[in-house]
Amino acid sequence: MTTTTLSAPSTSHSAPEPAVTPSWRRRAAVGVTAFLASALPVVFTVNLTRMLVTGIEPDHRFHQATGQGLILCALWLGALLPLVRAGWSGRRPSTATGLLHLALAGSGVVCAVVAPGGGAPFLIGVIVVTGALLWLAMPRRPRLRGPVRIDPVLAPLALALAAFLTPYAINQLALQNLATTGLHSENPHLFDMAWTSVTLIVLAVLAALLPAGRSLVAWVAVSCLGFGLAGLAFGEGTTWSLLALAFGVVSAVAAWMQRRNPVEPSTEQCGI
Repeated sequence: MTTTTLSAPSTSHSAPEPAVTPSWRRRAAVGVTAFLASALPVVFTVNLTRMLVTGIEPDHRFHQATGQGLILCALWLGALLPLVRAGWSGRRPSTATGLLHLALAGSGVVCAVVAPGGGAPFLIGVIVVTGALLWLAMPRRPRLRGPVRIDPVLAPLALALAAFLTPYAINQLALQNLATTGLHSENPHLFDMAWTSVTLIVLAVLAALLPAGRSLVAWVAVSCLGFGLAGLAFGEGTTWSLLALAFGVVSAVAAWMQRRNPVEPSTEQCGI
């Protein structure tokens, strides 16, 4: 007589990692470092919204809405808030969240080295130091190691976006270096535009290369749509604005495809 052993069906999905219960000291550390890291982007968001609504410095409305302003702050807070929420609750932040935060800070460091005027190195230094303190305070940090698999849709999108935004970023950094007097010498609007553009390029490349970073293409989509719409609304070059808008639409479709047909969900869950 033959005995057949039944086993549970195998699955490639890894169970979410259970949360830990942070001590009050750990939560206090997360709270303090969260305040230090998020104070600047919150203040910037409120102030720039006020400037846009009330028409302060109308010649800079495109900057206020995009790279110097609300899009940059959205990327900034979009990285910080999930880190803070996960750290407070004892969960591990997703890999994509960690990559977004590192991409923003790393792009800022590179741009500040190229164009150090207008107080950019000080701003980036504050971001790097407070961000590092937040990472140290978290009970669990994002997992950044994972497989590299090139996505056939996102890879050409990332290359095309890099070809579109790299000359723009270089131009903005060059103009920032030339601004020795006036508003741009005191407030690095042009540096901010380059910083945001480089961040979007990095996010597109990470989304194309890393299964755990595929969702970053959604940030590229929202940001490019914002650049395009703000450019058309506030008098930026029409051709450039339409191209930015086109990249936003294509990236949004790619993000929707990734959400509808996720690749290797087990890899994503490992970063939760």
